[in-house]
Amino acid sequence: MFQQMLAKMLRSLPGIGPVDMAQSVEEGIKLCGENPPDLLLLDLTLKDGGGLAVGYHLANVKPSAKILILTGEASTFVCPSALHKHIHAVLDKAQAFDDLKDELRFLLPESTDDPLSKLSQREREIFHLVGLGMLSKEIGDRLSISTHTVQAHRKRIAQKLGTRGNELAHVAFREAGGGKLSNSI
Repeated sequence: MFQQMLAKMLRSLPGIGPVDMAQSVEEGIKLCGENPPDLLLLDLTLKDGGGLAVGYHLANVKPSAKILILTGEASTFVCPSALHKHIHAVLDKAQAFDDLKDELRFLLPESTDDPLSKLSQREREIFHLVGLGMLSKEIGDRLSISTHTVQAHRKRIAQKLGTRGNELAHVAFREAGGGKLSNSI
């Protein structure tokens, strides 16, 4: 079911070509051999073995391919040296959808001129709270996340919006004050 939901979400994104799915190493290798993708979203655990076998195969048939690893054990994953240049990111399944959208937005061509569209739902939420004048600790307490996580989000938001330091707070304040974000959270 997770695979079906993920495929549906991927197909809805602009810039995504055909989305093929495989549930086994054998199916994955076959699909990568028939029509090697530019981008492979890879689960490390497939029904007939380790998903990295599919990644190795793709790296051999299409050296320019990028791989996004999706796993429940992202914090303990050790990237094999042979795949280091191919693996773009290792995403934790617990945060899969927001993180995946962020990574895909980075890898895919832009589909809109609205800079706020680059933000994930969580980033828009934090951006809105920054615009309301809340400090990182207050935002963390309100969202039940650590201050460090809020600061990491703020840094990514600033990068995505092309701002730095206090400029992010000013931009967020203008956006929140204009009501542009109130309907999107």
